[in-house]
Amino acid sequence: MINPRFSSLILVSAMLVGPAAAQAQAVTPAGTFGSLPAATFGGTGIPNNAVMTGGVNGATIGLTATPRFAAPAVTNDLAGTFFAAAGAPDLTKPGYAGWNFDWYINGGTSNSVFKLFVDQNPAAGNSLGSLLSIPLTPGQNSWNEGMAFLGGSFNPNATGEYSFALYQYSVDQTGALTEQDHVAMNVDVGATTTPEPSSVALLGTGFVGLGGFFKRRRKSA
Repeated sequence: MINPRFSSLILVSAMLVGPAAAQAQAVTPAGTFGSLPAATFGGTGIPNNAVMTGGVNGATIGLTATPRFAAPAVTNDLAGTFFAAAGAPDLTKPGYAGWNFDWYINGGTSNSVFKLFVDQNPAAGNSLGSLLSIPLTPGQNSWNEGMAFLGGSFNPNATGEYSFALYQYSVDQTGALTEQDHVAMNVDVGATTTPEPSSVALLGTGFVGLGGFFKRRRKSA
């Protein structure tokens, strides 16, 4: 039988180290999470080992989120949700976020069409049809949410969840599009996977208490 004190301590510990709950859920993450060695995302030194990848018929598509300049690290849950800190990394550019979203498209056929969907409202979930649609051709780049990005407004200090989806379609002679594959991810801004210093101290106290609990159990056995 599990001791109530022991189970409560485990529950508190899990709450301290787990990521904060997202404020909104716009898209369901899709794709295969892992490395995309061919991707540079149009720059040098941009991490490519945590990418949502997909694509069919000779095409490869990918999405990821990465830190910008000296901003805090962008972490992830290994399944398509990324966690970034709110705020700007450079005080000389206060209107820009401390994170970038990065896209990759390579290959495909002559009738392949690619579109990127971007959610610029972190406060509430959106259906895919309401997201900003951007036609893309094969290539790669790292884009930053900032100022009046893509005609919208942006507040780097806002917390919530941004969403991105990259779709591969085929187009027929009438111009009709048929989805072939897609990748999608969320960027949860303001959440963290690292406990605050006070939480670390509390967690350490919990482990000390756990050690004392087992010691008392051994003596009473």
